[in-house]
Amino acid sequence: MGNTKEDAPAAIQPPPPKSLFDTIPIPLVLFLASPYLAGETASEAITLAQKLFKENKFSSTLDILGEDMSNDEDCDASVGQYKQLIDTISKNPLPVNETRRQPTVSFKPSMFATSTPASDYLTTPRSADLDKAYARIESVVEYASLCNVNVTLEAEDHRWTDFQLDAYHALIDAGYRNVGTVLQTRLFRTEQDIKRFDDRMRARIVIGIYNEPANIAHTSKPVMKDLLVKYSRELIARGTYVEVATHDVDCLIKFFATVVIPDKVPTTAFETQYLHGVPRRKFQKSLITGEYFSKYETYEQSYEKQMQELAKKGVLVRMYLPYGEGKVAGAYCRRRLKENPNMALYGIKNLLRIDA
Repeated sequence: MGNTKEDAPAAIQPPPPKSLFDTIPIPLVLFLASPYLAGETASEAITLAQKLFKENKFSSTLDILGEDMSNDEDCDASVGQYKQLIDTISKNPLPVNETRRQPTVSFKPSMFATSTPASDYLTTPRSADLDKAYARIESVVEYASLCNVNVTLEAEDHRWTDFQLDAYHALIDAGYRNVGTVLQTRLFRTEQDIKRFDDRMRARIVIGIYNEPANIAHTSKPVMKDLLVKYSRELIARGTYVEVATHDVDCLIKFFATVVIPDKVPTTAFETQYLHGVPRRKFQKSLITGEYFSKYETYEQSYEKQMQELAKKGVLVRMYLPYGEGKVAGAYCRRRLKENPNMALYGIKNLLRIDA
């Protein structure tokens, strides 16, 4: 059988053209992106997480910025940093009984590896370096499990996807239930990847921020957003806990109107996630309080009970809180701003306290 566009190898791409954000000094990048950062330390991030919950009932997930490690010492240091963060979360719980509303932790696989997976990862024995990377990831997941903290193994660019999902399913098969992962609707392969998910699992579904080759990924954001809704529905039907991560209010409204309400999805089966600093406060608070659903204009009479539950219980809103030292944070922020230049405007709006 011939290759389809979904399973064709990724083409080697030329370096992307430089953008305005490549020329901006790191201090200015950090200023423009400062609303999206939770500080430089775990203590600052936890303080912000507690403030967000106290003021708005928002939950949080914390991520230590850093990726593409070059030596084993830095990889091992990442393990230590994440265990310290997990300790801090465990010792400073939010005043809420429901475990899923507590702060969680997110981390990227490349923080624990000194090399990128080979293109033939699935057909050759895993390298010693990636064996060590998996062991480090499992060490963090196990420690978090003992501390009753949920964690998420994040997605990176397509070179990491096989290792990321292979590691995730291995952790699930090993019996861990405190770990979720990320699926990107941008990638063609995700249509097949979701078929491996079930009720033991948790998936954050995103369109993805990495610009991928057109022979392995969609290039139209409207298509990616339509797939975000479609794949969310399929995952929920499989029993997977779904974290819908998007700032597109229209996309979320479509998710509620075509999935949550007609399928009568329990409020405990999903949540919504946002990068802290993108101004969506009014909409987010209307989800938390249930006001959005209490004012819902039209719905079928058969959905009355579902609408009452949504209005009464509301929807969990979780903020993504990345933090780290200036140099590392600057590289992250530069990439986010290049991918979505509107984030500079969002940042200014946030600094000026202008909601959207």
